[in-house]
Amino acid sequence: MKSTLKTIIIVSMTVLALSACSSRKFVRGYMADQKMVESIKAQVDTRDSVKEMLGSPSASATFDDDNWYYYSKKSESFAFFKEKITDLNVMAIRFDKDGYVTAVDHYTLDDHNNIEPVGKTTKTHGRELSFIQELFGNIGRFGAGGPSNVQPGN
Repeated sequence: MKSTLKTIIIVSMTVLALSACSSRKFVRGYMADQKMVESIKAQVDTRDSVKEMLGSPSASATFDDDNWYYYSKKSESFAFFKEKITDLNVMAIRFDKDGYVTAVDHYTLDDHNNIEPVGKTTKTHGRELSFIQELFGNIGRFGAGGPSNVQPGN
């Protein structure tokens, strides 16, 4: 009788633990209505008209304002495993110097490329410190902090 009870408890605990590890789905970003996107015309629409139709971009170019990106991503993960992208949509809107649309490009998960960063390090000249030297190297190099010429009551 006791072994049957133990078996039932173990099986029910296992089922409960496995049911807690369900797949989690994530939706991130914003993709505008397809009719609005199709209404954007090159050399007709400007930054202001695109912003009025689609809202602010999800991202823009770092050094200029000539490229706007609107993106959305659907992904899922199971328990503690790495997140897997299931759907990806990126719309890139390019502008000329006068602020008019020159192109509207669409990218999907098929266009997505995973890159592997190079693990090599660049050789630099100077001292190479051991872990202990890095850990204790700054002890005594700095003062107690604060200006030393401040008098109480000033």
